[in-house]
Amino acid sequence: MKTSPAIPSSTKCVNRSVFLLILCVIVGSGCRSTRPPETAVGPRFHILTYNVNWGGPRPDLAAEVIRASGADIVCLQETTPEWEQFLRRALSKEYSYAEFRQSKHRAGGGLAFLSKTPGTEVAYVPSNTGWFDGWITKFETAVGPVQILNVHLHPPFSERGSVVSGYLTTHGDRLREMQRFYSLRKADLPILIAGDFNDVENSPVLKWLKTQDMANSLPQFDRSTATWQWKYGPITLKRRMDHIFYSPELNCCSADVIRAGASDHFPVEAVFTRGKAATMGKGNSYATASQQAELDSKGDPALGQEAQR
Repeated sequence: MKTSPAIPSSTKCVNRSVFLLILCVIVGSGCRSTRPPETAVGPRFHILTYNVNWGGPRPDLAAEVIRASGADIVCLQETTPEWEQFLRRALSKEYSYAEFRQSKHRAGGGLAFLSKTPGTEVAYVPSNTGWFDGWITKFETAVGPVQILNVHLHPPFSERGSVVSGYLTTHGDRLREMQRFYSLRKADLPILIAGDFNDVENSPVLKWLKTQDMANSLPQFDRSTATWQWKYGPITLKRRMDHIFYSPELNCCSADVIRAGASDHFPVEAVFTRGKAATMGKGNSYATASQQAELDSKGDPALGQEAQR
């Protein structure tokens, strides 16, 4: 009688780890309300953030998504020299300003800004953890000068490469990275923070930003759409890990996820006008972190985390 070959214990461990990770990311959608998009009146600017995936899947699709969005400023993560070469050529007519920085620590750890208006570097912050850098650039927008911090925070991997323990133990790493990057901003300028945070709405790093009177744009208009997805057999893992935060000097008119492209991440875009904090601060119930925190206390946030068979 034949017997089935034994499954190696290492395979069993991997399968258990994957199962635990899937359990971690299965989170039900919340029921909190959103607000309708505003029609921007007067000066406005449009920003898009996109982790393109350093492996280079269909760069032509990425370029088309960026072009079709019409964004004034684009923040990119996971760029490489090959991505730089392609995007400079493909989008030169749309974006006169294009700056790329490659990571000295990680292959595919580059950052980039594309813009229709000039930019001036405020600070480039090399990683002190061996992961990804941070980059702050000031842009002359239609609403005045605005600085943008482009981030790709510590991924949910432990030092030994474990996904499960990394998911559970690296929240503090991302918080410390953000605090370090944020400390080098110009305090007298409005700021946006955009990129791949590798973390979700109720995480320490996002909660800390709200204590700095920063507001998260996307949950105001969409509480559930994931910005990252990955297929594992019959399971599709989904999380909301890409965000655009802004200071009270700015008002967010709209924000959404663009479900397009070939990356494991989807682009996130938002439109901003001058904020009411600078003129009549009480007019916008979503402009300040304290008001958003009050909303947060009324229910669990929809993190966009789910698994679908």
